[in-house]
Amino acid sequence: MGNKPNFCIVLSPAKTLRSKLNLADNNYSVPVFLERAQELVKQLKTYGPVELKDLLGVSQDIADLNFTRYANWHLPFTTENSTPAILTFAGDVYEGLMATDFTTDEFAFSNRVIFMLSGLYGVLRALDLVLPYRLEMGSKIRVGQHKSLYDFWGDSITNFLDQNVNDGYLVNLASKEYSKAINDMHFGERFITIEFRENRPEGLKVIPILSKRARGLMARFAVKNKIVNAEDLKLFDYEGYCYSDPLSTATKWVFVR
Repeated sequence: MGNKPNFCIVLSPAKTLRSKLNLADNNYSVPVFLERAQELVKQLKTYGPVELKDLLGVSQDIADLNFTRYANWHLPFTTENSTPAILTFAGDVYEGLMATDFTTDEFAFSNRVIFMLSGLYGVLRALDLVLPYRLEMGSKIRVGQHKSLYDFWGDSITNFLDQNVNDGYLVNLASKEYSKAINDMHFGERFITIEFRENRPEGLKVIPILSKRARGLMARFAVKNKIVNAEDLKLFDYEGYCYSDPLSTATKWVFVR
């Protein structure tokens, strides 16, 4: 498929999930840290609906839904009971990404460059099959001697991403809650955070809901244009955004509109 991209993109997952999908014939895989996810699910199965409500900080209806999800969580993952991560997540980022119209080639390309961080699964490739869940990376859950999910995942996520990016760039399009799960110091100047700012009468502002959509748009831009050189992400121009050289640094690229 041509040159290997010299970067990987990391995205946050979404709380909103799709369940009814018409799956095309792709080469689906299972999450790389599925055994670790099983450890977490084993712990989550011990929580009652009210305890889950407190842990997840959600309404009782959503807690009940996730109580049922964890009670029914089982292996193996197949296209009958699970769906690929890139199509499962909904919400603002994934509305921008709009992977539902990807071709088979584009799905294959996205599987090489897009990685989604996850409280339950650690990190997901685009075509990894997942069962629906709710577990934010910042959730206050203790697992064995681990006092948080950041502690539980430790260096696993960083090391996996490093293996996939080789000596290339890690393009951070994730929220702070999720990007904290990556040891950015490990990558040094190869860890690039993207920031989107909006022109407003009072000046340039970061507007979270618009930034979420823009993150998905940039990931879509990378896939649709089969970008292989991270530097070419600076050409991103969807929905009026433009790279700002004066506002950017080597490790923070700023786009304005």
